[in-house]
Amino acid sequence: HIRKGDTMRKELERALKAPQMWASFVVCLITLMGYSLAYWIGTILVGEWIEYRESAFQLSLGGIFFGGFMLLLPFCSALAHATSQVDDMCSGMMRWEALRGSVFKYVQVKAVTCMVAAAVAAASAFVLHAILWNLIALPVDPTTYPNHTVYFSKDCIFRDWYTVCHGLPVYVEMTVGIAFTASVWAAVALAISVWVSDKLLTVTLPSFLYYLWSSDVLYYFTGVRTVSPAALFNDGLTVKKAVISIISYLVILIISLIGYYIGCKKRCQDA
Repeated sequence: HIRKGDTMRKELERALKAPQMWASFVVCLITLMGYSLAYWIGTILVGEWIEYRESAFQLSLGGIFFGGFMLLLPFCSALAHATSQVDDMCSGMMRWEALRGSVFKYVQVKAVTCMVAAAVAAASAFVLHAILWNLIALPVDPTTYPNHTVYFSKDCIFRDWYTVCHGLPVYVEMTVGIAFTASVWAAVALAISVWVSDKLLTVTLPSFLYYLWSSDVLYYFTGVRTVSPAALFNDGLTVKKAVISIISYLVILIISLIGYYIGCKKRCQDA
């Protein structure tokens, strides 16, 4: 008898050791550094005093607000471990694991692992990036340095948070928001992988769906406005948008997991 805990541990080890997860982490980090590092080097070249440069808070979040992090998140989430589902099907490992336990146990272990891998890869890149700039740049202090002021909208929950403990509440919320969003897109990628059995489509289709959502395609067909898919780590986050976004993502997660389970069961029965 194989305990589920042992299977989960082995799958997590497999995910952590896989180059795909590290590639996902590196891509996330590079997209964040693309803004902050370029800005910092530019200020050094022109000899700007550190007191007049952006704060550590602004540099930590600049790659999200003005870089490509938002658009690459679904790609990196899928890349972290979801593509291993294609390997499992091609090698026959999925059917073997299902025979040792059950399809449900296999789905549970695989889904949790993929979601954790994506969340860790994306969120840890953001945390590391924020730590680096808080060690290099001045901590946010709009009272002493007026150029540190960030003009969030009046309804944005970050408006009164970013001056508390050098922006710690914002860092925590954005880390959780990134981890949650990445984990759901990993589940979407997993559901796609079991039906299309193609690694390239596994990492590109979630990005395509994300782009359609962010382009507000639903509005043009139904007239219903939706929040941004990046709402949970966006500078326009309000309490209302947070609630709508969480509910939307939970619905997507449930649909993805059901679709993934049906796809796995069908694959095992047809094998």
